[in-house]
Amino acid sequence: MRLALGTVQFGTDYGAFNLAGRPGEDAVAECLDCAEAAGIDTLDTARAYGASEEVLGRLGAPRRFRIVTKVASLRGAGADGVARSLEASLAALRADRVHALMLHDAADLAGPDGDRAWQALDRLRAERLIEKAGVSVYTPEEATALAARYPIDIVQAPYSVFDQRMRTSGAFAALAQRRVEIHVRSIFLQGFALADPASLPAGLASHRGLLERFRASAAERGVTPSRLALAAALGEPAIARAVIGVDGPAQLQEAVAAARAEPLDIDPSGFASTDLGLINPANWRRAA
Repeated sequence: MRLALGTVQFGTDYGAFNLAGRPGEDAVAECLDCAEAAGIDTLDTARAYGASEEVLGRLGAPRRFRIVTKVASLRGAGADGVARSLEASLAALRADRVHALMLHDAADLAGPDGDRAWQALDRLRAERLIEKAGVSVYTPEEATALAARYPIDIVQAPYSVFDQRMRTSGAFAALAQRRVEIHVRSIFLQGFALADPASLPAGLASHRGLLERFRASAAERGVTPSRLALAAALGEPAIARAVIGVDGPAQLQEAVAAARAEPLDIDPSGFASTDLGLINPANWRRAA
């Protein structure tokens, strides 16, 4: 199963189209049971995800899944913050080690203290507190530049049917050539792919036509928008894990069913956008 379960919603109210809010711990436990039964083996979390790590720790998730977590921003903390962040993560998760640790802020690796930050990650890997070391990025340029500078094991990047920059730029190919494990997030673009085109907030209303075309394509194929969005990611062979966030077991079961369904023969290029006002949700608030 190439899906990974994102857990930001388990620790905080997340997502511009999330109307359900943060799920209760019983619902999180159901999600974990559903994920395990479906063959999902990886959970994605971070120090910045509110109480996510604590919830996963209380529910014993590290005994059942590979945990990928991320270092809190090192701004003002220095490279020593890498080890401190992992220590806090392990305590919250009630775990002795994690599968992978990423720098959450690519600037921590790209900046003048990047070498020291990487050395800190490398030490943790040598101490077997982590198996893989890597970085979370926002652009293809960050991914390829950092993978060329450091022997990175794992990269997480945004990718969706609307944001195909990692593929069209050649970043997927470059990372695969270096044998970097590629995880992608924002498969549903924080819920935009699943939204009602007529109910988009003002800042996204200019993209209504694109969303309508996407949903019409799904309807013509007799599939849900969720399945079509997942197909665009799972159809990319370079992707090792597609990280999906859910607000409850029902959403997860729908995603698992879509991932298990027969592959769709689609060309997603017709839905690709380069408008950062859409494909970078950090810009949505400014546009609203």
